[in-house]
Amino acid sequence: MGKLSGLLLKRVKIAVIAAITLFVIFGLSSLMPLGAAEAEALTKELEGLMKGPLELRIFFNNFFITMLSYLPFIGPCVMGYVIFHTGRYVGWLAAQTGMPSIVIVAFSILTVYGVFEFLAYGLTVTESLTISYYIVKARRLLKREIKILLICIAITSLLLAIAAAIEASLTHLLEALKTQNIFY
Repeated sequence: MGKLSGLLLKRVKIAVIAAITLFVIFGLSSLMPLGAAEAEALTKELEGLMKGPLELRIFFNNFFITMLSYLPFIGPCVMGYVIFHTGRYVGWLAAQTGMPSIVIVAFSILTVYGVFEFLAYGLTVTESLTISYYIVKARRLLKREIKILLICIAITSLLLAIAAAIEASLTHLLEALKTQNIFY
């Protein structure tokens, strides 16, 4: 195993731990739902952000968040903030449907799109922390880290694209079932 592939494998292991941590934050924050006014304002803001196919809207929203989260020092805080408030939004959605938030949280993992998203987020946080460490303690390694950063961006982009395709497909399916009055 080459030096770079060994390093990437180590990062992936740390990224899995970061992903699990972010998922726990997501799950716990879903138990603290947003207020109605805050949630409705967020819903309108999300609807107005972009036009186009749902897959692209989901992908670009998540991609933008990950790119901000690659920033040294503040990236993990950005990701934690977004995950925390997304969980609160999910808690509000759950309250609107009368469904326990844990069901919606579990749904994101059971349908796999959440696994891809959280792995991408975990990798992003791991890379941000690594770059931050190298800036403070090991500047000589920063040049090598640029190559790894580009690899991480490519991997997270792929994971987010797969997740967006799955999430959009599920959303379309649920909307189709809803119009057929299967749930009501």
